[in-house]
Amino acid sequence: MLKFRLATLNSASATSDVLAAWELSSFFIGEATPDILPIDLNNARESYIESMTDEIDQSNYRNEPQMADDELREDFWSSLAEMANSRESELGSHYPLSVNENNCLVKRDPNEVSVVGFCYLVLQFFRALNGETIEIEDDGPVEGGNERQGFDKNFRRIFEFIAGYAVAGKNGGAPFMVSNCRSARQLEGLLQNWCEETGSGRVLPLEEWNEEQRRTKDGKVDCLVHVGGPGTPGDAEIMLVGATVQRNNIDSKIMRQDILDFFGGFFTERPAAFQGVLARPQDKDELTRLKCVRNNCLLFSYEEIVQGMGKRSDADYQLRAMGRLDSELCGLLQTLNQAKFLDDYNVHGLDEF
Repeated sequence: MLKFRLATLNSASATSDVLAAWELSSFFIGEATPDILPIDLNNARESYIESMTDEIDQSNYRNEPQMADDELREDFWSSLAEMANSRESELGSHYPLSVNENNCLVKRDPNEVSVVGFCYLVLQFFRALNGETIEIEDDGPVEGGNERQGFDKNFRRIFEFIAGYAVAGKNGGAPFMVSNCRSARQLEGLLQNWCEETGSGRVLPLEEWNEEQRRTKDGKVDCLVHVGGPGTPGDAEIMLVGATVQRNNIDSKIMRQDILDFFGGFFTERPAAFQGVLARPQDKDELTRLKCVRNNCLLFSYEEIVQGMGKRSDADYQLRAMGRLDSELCGLLQTLNQAKFLDDYNVHGLDEF
């Protein structure tokens, strides 16, 4: 069972990782103000004072540490509440919490939270865990490793769905999972079904696939997003999405032209023009951006992913796989459902979806 608690913060900086910790604790408890976040005031105070440019102000605050503590808390809480309001605006009805007039984050009724909303919570768990604003309590080895490894394994799969939601939401497209294909026959069926649903394209018969095509199983793509009108290739675009949680060694996930050409080899008639997309849950960095620019590949980093997720319609929040709603994601989300949040006095669980 995945159990986690809040980590002590060494500074009072309102970041996405800190917001994630506040959101998670609020959702598990039911509601919480930012003062639930533990801060090492000695370290935070010094950072706060050092950020001031006036040496006289620095001296005054060092002589009156309580005044510095009160102000840094007020600034910190106000900045976090502003971030939460902005996030609620970005995600709209998918945001699983709301900010009340007292700057308290309040959990929405789980029956009213979409699958996109729960995916957002798992994304925030990843952010908080990697940003070290929450900590996992390890009870010892579990099947396949430890609790952290178990979460990472599930998140890699969940993130493929998140990437599909984000790219489809940003571009007003229809997403189809490809990475769940486990055989060449299954991939052929998905592509045929996809062509039928979109009204364009023709799939190369399986018996004509070469050895490399048969071996890839997923065509080297995690998700397809169909954008534009059906039936006429000139009116549509197919976005080939590669999703990765890795910070480094991501070159193989960049949808280069050779990958687009390889995927095009599954068709005797391409359904539309292809566009490559790389999705990753980290903040945008210059090296990754340049690599994508050189390969004409669109980059979806953390902020673009959140914004794209928020544009998914309420009625169409499930990814389709082979023409059916994919139930696999709901099973993966049990990672969150079975988690427990630990505070100083209680154990808080969800057990509600």
